[in-house]
Amino acid sequence: MRAHRVAIILAMLAASATTSAQTSDKADQSQRSATVARDIGGFALGMPIADVNKIVPVEQLGNDNFQAVRDGITYDFGVTPLGRIYRVASSQNLGRFQVDERFLKSVAARLTAKYGPPTQRSTETFGWSLTEPVKHASGQTLPFTTMWASAYVSKGSDGVSLEIKLLDFRVLWADEAKLNRGPREQAVDAVKF
Repeated sequence: MRAHRVAIILAMLAASATTSAQTSDKADQSQRSATVARDIGGFALGMPIADVNKIVPVEQLGNDNFQAVRDGITYDFGVTPLGRIYRVASSQNLGRFQVDERFLKSVAARLTAKYGPPTQRSTETFGWSLTEPVKHASGQTLPFTTMWASAYVSKGSDGVSLEIKLLDFRVLWADEAKLNRGPREQAVDAVKF
């Protein structure tokens, strides 16, 4: 089941990498949110990774991936080319015990209190998503899940853990658009007929 969730998440990330969505040159378009809170453990979407490094030492894993451990919780970050977090995930080991209805109700209540009511839910899995029209480079506008979050209780050989992930493509797209603006304008000015 956990491998299936990881495969879904990786497929979504791969799809986002090939999406030629454009954002306007206006400020970050993250006004709408799938969740009430946009952070895990105080590490927020849009937060500079340099600010995270002031709180806890951060290790670069390669490409746009960073990791930190704070208070026994492992945090993974996806970082834009301008150094802002567009994906944050946490893995918190809760120990060895039998997951029961009381525990799941408590987790559900606490997740809902922080992130709002989930848009998808099963017994041990919670999901939030925001789908919006996105204009692609081709000019076509299509619905796209621009922000999503997931949380699930995982049972494995190391015990029970709570896995939480937040992702907002708009943070990534805004920084990519900002980096593209100068070279694009230079190219426009360089065109000769």
